[in-house]
Amino acid sequence: MTSSADPDSCISTRRALLQLLAGSICISFSPIFIKLAAVGPDAAGFYRMFFSAASLLLWVAVARVSLKIPRKALLVLILGGLALGVDFMCWHRSIHLVGPGLSTLLGNFQVFFTALFSWLILKQKLSPLFLVALALALGGLLLITGVDLAALDAGYRLGLLLGLATALCYSAYILFIRAGMQHPAVSGVSAMLVISLVCTVFMGIATAASGASFAIPDTASLLSLIAVGVLSTTLGWSLISTALRHTPPTLASLVLLLQPALSFAWDVLIFGRPTSGHEVLGIGLILTAIYLGSRQP
Repeated sequence: MTSSADPDSCISTRRALLQLLAGSICISFSPIFIKLAAVGPDAAGFYRMFFSAASLLLWVAVARVSLKIPRKALLVLILGGLALGVDFMCWHRSIHLVGPGLSTLLGNFQVFFTALFSWLILKQKLSPLFLVALALALGGLLLITGVDLAALDAGYRLGLLLGLATALCYSAYILFIRAGMQHPAVSGVSAMLVISLVCTVFMGIATAASGASFAIPDTASLLSLIAVGVLSTTLGWSLISTALRHTPPTLASLVLLLQPALSFAWDVLIFGRPTSGHEVLGIGLILTAIYLGSRQP
């Protein structure tokens, strides 16, 4: 008597799940590496994508990945790289103002902006579950920040706004990269290479225009920037994008919550972020909301 389950399919799903877990862990260290690197927020974005692009170019050379991208798809991916650059400008500043944990939670609000964009542009309906998730997310955020936002430090308020701007820009990036990869000739590696190169140039111009320094002050900062570019960006995103093709959407959404949860945990463990009981409840509400929001078709 044979089992109805396909053993090869089960192994493939388990492997994809392990890849998803590994990718989430890699990405969870992104804000930690950015905070540890003693460079400006725009320079951090420049070096992050520079090292990511360098590792992707090596990947392309070794694996002989085709870089033939149709003009229309290339234009969309370039727009995605610009959106990601603005995302980094906002997020890296938010990390320094409110901490790696909260800034990452705010960045994951992109699921709500992505759904809203889909509603406005693609005319997709918003489910009642999505509206519940949005209410939970806002409630969780108020538990963390307090109801009286005016009483918060000006820098902290700016960090919150930049975190939400990160989510807005990241949702635009997601929509652009999805549109760019609609063409069968565009692979995940080629798409990420275009985005990395565009983002590197954009962040380089932003750094120079602001008068900030490109200097890397010490070895620890250099290692942090290499780690965020290669480990968190190239390896983390590659593992996740590959695994998502073989993981049930509901399970994938749940596992991906590990990334913001771990980022908050690293913030507490490494930087000693004080966290009260109502903040923990707020974090739980936000993670639940992100999970429910990600289930919006």
